[in-house]
Amino acid sequence: MKELLKDDKLSFMYENMGCNIARFISISPDMEIRYLNVDRIYDTDNYNKNLREWILELIHSANSKAINIRSFSKEVMKGHKLIYGKKEEDIEEIINIVLENCKMNRYSIINELIDVNDGGVSGVVIGNIIEFAPNDTPKCVEKPDVCLLERNMGISILETVYGISPNIKLSYNLRLEFSLHPRKEGIRKNHTIIWEYEDFNNYNFDVKIKWPNRFSKFIGDKTFGLLIADYLGFDVPFTTVISRNIPPFSFGKETGSKEKWIRTAPIVKEPGKYYTGDKWTDPFFLMKKEEQKGQEEINIASILSQSSVEAIYSGGAIVAKEKKNDVIEGVRGKGDDFMVGLKGENKLPADLSYKVHGLLDLIREYYSLIGDVSIEWVYDGDKVWIVQMNQLEHLGEGAVIVPGRPSVYKKVYVEEGLETLRKVINIIKDKDIGIELVGNVGLCSHFGDLLRHANIPSYITSEKYESD
Repeated sequence: MKELLKDDKLSFMYENMGCNIARFISISPDMEIRYLNVDRIYDTDNYNKNLREWILELIHSANSKAINIRSFSKEVMKGHKLIYGKKEEDIEEIINIVLENCKMNRYSIINELIDVNDGGVSGVVIGNIIEFAPNDTPKCVEKPDVCLLERNMGISILETVYGISPNIKLSYNLRLEFSLHPRKEGIRKNHTIIWEYEDFNNYNFDVKIKWPNRFSKFIGDKTFGLLIADYLGFDVPFTTVISRNIPPFSFGKETGSKEKWIRTAPIVKEPGKYYTGDKWTDPFFLMKKEEQKGQEEINIASILSQSSVEAIYSGGAIVAKEKKNDVIEGVRGKGDDFMVGLKGENKLPADLSYKVHGLLDLIREYYSLIGDVSIEWVYDGDKVWIVQMNQLEHLGEGAVIVPGRPSVYKKVYVEEGLETLRKVINIIKDKDIGIELVGNVGLCSHFGDLLRHANIPSYITSEKYESD
């Protein structure tokens, strides 16, 4: 079958595949209009408009009041320069660009500009995977740190975040370039725009989620981890996300409590640095206040309001590929003091230990998808709730937090606090120095998180590990 020209393909997607596309006009090398896809019903007289009038009509119909210009030839469909963001006052320039394309025997496609910085995402769906990022075009998949998910998971998470199911449930034998928008766009006035498709053999790729990525940073690292846990079916407290980038959205399960926790969701995880509270506080004041703790202009992606869990026990756990490398730690009551090294762990009751081990076994079933992870958990006497999930790049054994063979280990005492450890890490980073963490603190504490995040060779010296 002969390959369709680019504008033929756009029209085919609209007319035969039911896709929503950007409004467009295409012009042949002999300066004839090939396609008019502007969302108005025209009478015979309207079709007598000249090209200039049609371009102005297209500009006026677009939400952005602007257009892009692409070109192609029968020999070369891709790779020509994109002319971006031209407006009504640029009409003479637009006409001249089309004329130049004609002189080079190229077709022109003038399409409405759809703002990719509107809080939505753009990306590609192919086979069993979906890749996307905010504030970018579908070409983002050629850049690092895009969000890669299993196809159904990605569609479900995007529907949770935006309240809109992306209209990309087409054949697995297609590669689709798409964008998803909070505002209705395109000729069908839909939230999903399809930009391009290619025939593709139905491949099943191995999917390995990695975060942080551009999307996890967009909604907050903590938010992203909880969305993954919720999608996989684990008990996550009902959470409302108040984001700086998109309207609020919610997910999770009701805990039975009418009280709310409020938490910060930084762009990237910075253990123990930002506020986590067990009562309601002004989220807007909180975001402004917490921003001042970070090094960047913007450090907090969102504020989380969570249904509280009556904490009989709380703690942290590490879920490894091999069960023997799992770590479970916890305390009676709330775990805040434990996580910052102010409270030592307690021995868990046998029935609770059994439940937490069972939860870790269930999480391990998804190891090929999410790898080594840590969780923070809360037990209400019935369920073990996941209140945080993070991916781990470095995993030690026993008292070792991060394995390594540095020339020397520097002692840091837990009683000196997290901020002291943070300062020491900044001083020794990228040097051949490890850290001996001295004190009664857990591997799952923020101390351990901080050292794993910084990839500093480290181990704990404490009564617990000296006796092991």
